[in-house]
Amino acid sequence: MPVIAFFNQKGGTAKTTSTLNVGAALAERGHKTLAIDLDPQASLTMALGVDVLTLESSSYDLLVDDTVTVQDVARTTTIANFSVVPSHPDLAAAELQLLNALERERALAHKLKPEALAALDYEFVLIDSPPSLNVVSINILVAADYLIIPIEPHPLSVMVLPKLFEMVGRVQRLNPKLAIVGFLPTKVHGTSRLAADMIDDLRTGFPQLLILPSIPLSVRGAEAVAAYTSILAYSPKSPIAEAYRQVARKVEKEIRP
Repeated sequence: MPVIAFFNQKGGTAKTTSTLNVGAALAERGHKTLAIDLDPQASLTMALGVDVLTLESSSYDLLVDDTVTVQDVARTTTIANFSVVPSHPDLAAAELQLLNALERERALAHKLKPEALAALDYEFVLIDSPPSLNVVSINILVAADYLIIPIEPHPLSVMVLPKLFEMVGRVQRLNPKLAIVGFLPTKVHGTSRLAADMIDDLRTGFPQLLILPSIPLSVRGAEAVAAYTSILAYSPKSPIAEAYRQVARKVEKEIRP
């Protein structure tokens, strides 16, 4: 039951859209999939049609309440085989709540132990991460088995990578099993020379990491979110939907449940 975090401290890299659509593509392929929204903006939660104002519990409770389990907060969605642990703006307060907690870096890891999830029978657990490096981010890195780094092929996106890898290196002392799968290029304009050059730079600079299939720049992705569904349901034959299916197949091959 691999736990895969879509992680990048830079905002605007399509972490939420990628978590949603890779999860939907894995579910489409018959895998029971859980997405955990750990961004206080709750974009993934809202994209799945969940009203955050009516939530009685969320990922905030999962992090700060020792008695709350994944089963308590997971909700089914309109996507078959796909559930979500919703987020809530209260999650922004988790930083303070965890400051004095015992083993605060492992709060999420304790909730995602294989024995804790075994009865739920998930094949993949995906985490949508916040655009920051804080206690919640560290919890994600300590709990995850694998990282996928969504990245817009732009010089500013590449510039923040040293800080990201520095953080991952530190956390691997707490979580030696943490492995970086590779980069997921997003918002890629097919005719952009800059995008092609940036992807080549990633391939040259990080030869040990995969470059996953590129996700094309498309307004349909935003339209799908506005329609509270995945791009696979909104526009199943579009290039962006097929790109996410290709990513899911690659994940399925590289990360076996």
